[in-house]
Amino acid sequence: MSNPKLFHTTHSIYNKREDKNYWGSTVQNIIKRIEKKGQPTTTPHTGAPKKLNERDERRLVSITRKDPFATYNRINSQLRIHQINISRSTLIRYLKHVGFGSYFAAHKPALSDENRKIRLRWAKERVNWTQEQWYSVVWSDESRYTVKGYGGGARVLRKVGERYHLQHIVPTTKWGKGSEMIWSCFWAVGFGPLVFIDGNVDQDAYVNTLSQKFLPWFVKLNDKYYKDFIFQEDGATCHTGGYVTWWKTSHSIRRFDYWPAQSPDLNPIEHIWSCLDKLIDNKKSSISNTDELKTALEEAWESITVELAGRLVDSMKDRCQAVINAKGGPTKY
Repeated sequence: MSNPKLFHTTHSIYNKREDKNYWGSTVQNIIKRIEKKGQPTTTPHTGAPKKLNERDERRLVSITRKDPFATYNRINSQLRIHQINISRSTLIRYLKHVGFGSYFAAHKPALSDENRKIRLRWAKERVNWTQEQWYSVVWSDESRYTVKGYGGGARVLRKVGERYHLQHIVPTTKWGKGSEMIWSCFWAVGFGPLVFIDGNVDQDAYVNTLSQKFLPWFVKLNDKYYKDFIFQEDGATCHTGGYVTWWKTSHSIRRFDYWPAQSPDLNPIEHIWSCLDKLIDNKKSSISNTDELKTALEEAWESITVELAGRLVDSMKDRCQAVINAKGGPTKY
């Protein structure tokens, strides 16, 4: 007995306990461990040896950082080049251990260096705008919706908080395939008309939309609120061509002096389009033609609240600050 004092103390506690059956087996097990090993605690379990050493783990992190869109099989192929052979489940476990998870990649517009500079300048010029200034902007855009939705998407290996890092996003172009093009606008306390555009959106189609749908609404808006409204639109050719520019000037429609390309995160109407998509998503399985799609979109448009419009416009200061923090790069918006 290597520790007689501990042994006798344990025996004493056991013998003084009236209800020995209550904890007798526990104390007996402790006594047996003392007799055998000289201590009451169990020996820590060593478990299976680690399959990757620290150097291997660093190599795994390096491979994943260099190719965050790699599949598990591709990462394992890279590891085997360095004589590191592990199963898929072990690979996933080690990636989790070093902080990586598999997520659907964020889709954001591709940004050139020039795009980023212009975005940064635009945001810096307006980050300190007052609420009254933002409440004088009418936001507009087109969006396309399909009769049946399509899902899927690339997955990326990254750490928590890295969703919008440049190396983890999928660059997008302006529009995907679709069967209905819509145009509309909104401001902090209201929504403009929802317009369905047939065919391509060229200058003629755009001027037709503005003259027949937008202008009557915009005139009433000015008459009611007496604001010097700014009409926001992106730099698409159909918005900036000579004919449409002449038309807007002739109707005294004030615009931003410039708009940064590839910047849906600076236009809160993009959130409205996302809301529309979610509202009709549950109906997509029953939408079999464009007439049904139009009806669903109109019903969804009417259900969007003015409170949401206000919250989105109130987010503009934070949106500008996010662009500044990202040095003109993509943001969470």
